[in-house]
Amino acid sequence: MDYRKYRLNRKEQLFCMAACIAVGIVTAQLFYRSIYGLIVIPLLLPLIYCLYRKEMHRRQKEMLLEEFREAMQSVCASLLAGYSMENAWYEAEKELEKFQKKKTILVTELHLINVKVRMNQPLEEVLAEFAQRSGCEEIESFSEVFLFAKRSGGDFAGIIRTTVQRLNAKIEVEREINTVISGKRLEGRIMSVMPAALLLYLNITSGDFLSPLYKNPVGVCVMTVALFLYIAAMLWSEKIADIRI
Repeated sequence: MDYRKYRLNRKEQLFCMAACIAVGIVTAQLFYRSIYGLIVIPLLLPLIYCLYRKEMHRRQKEMLLEEFREAMQSVCASLLAGYSMENAWYEAEKELEKFQKKKTILVTELHLINVKVRMNQPLEEVLAEFAQRSGCEEIESFSEVFLFAKRSGGDFAGIIRTTVQRLNAKIEVEREINTVISGKRLEGRIMSVMPAALLLYLNITSGDFLSPLYKNPVGVCVMTVALFLYIAAMLWSEKIADIRI
C-alpha cells in the first residue's frame, strides 16, 4: 500500500457525497432560495472530497509514525536482549499484534517485512521499500541510516534508540502545538459558522428585508460572490490553524 496518497473507501465516499448534498441543500436555500441553487453541489463535491482526504491522510500519517515509534522501541529492546536484527523485527510484530485491539497499519507492514526477510530478501532493502511508500521523512531517514550501518557495521541499538528519541520529540512538539492552538481552531470554526447562522436567522425573522438579494440577476451575483468569499475565508482559517513541523 502506498501511504503517500490516501484513497477513500466506499463508506467514506458515500459520507462525502451525503455531506455534499446536505451542504448543497442548505446553500441553495440560504443563498439562492431556489432549487436551481443545487447546481453548487457538483462544485462543492471536489472541495469536500479534497478536504476530507487531506484530513484522513494527516491522521493516517500520524498513526503510522506513532506505531513506528512503538515498533522501534520493541526492536531496540529485543536487540538489547540478544536477538538478531531479523528476529527483533519478528518479535516487534508479535508484540504489537498482542497489544493492539485490531490489526493496525504497521502490524500489516511488519508481517510483510518479516515474510520477505524469510524469503531471503535483505532486511535493509525491504525497509527501504517500506520507507519509500510511507511518505514519512523520519522513516525514510531511518532507512537510509540503517542501510549505511548494515553495510559498514554500526551500533544498531543506538541508531534505533536515537530514532525513537527523535520521534518522541516530534510527536510531543506536535501535541503541544495542537494543545495551544486547539482553542483558536475551535474559535475559527465557530466564526466560520456564524455568517451562515446569521443569514439563516435573518431569513427566518426578516425574510422581506433580504428579498432584494434573491430571484433577480443582481442579487444572484451578489450572493454568489458572497458565497465564494465565505468559502475562501473558511479555507484560509483552516490553513492558518494547520501548523506542522
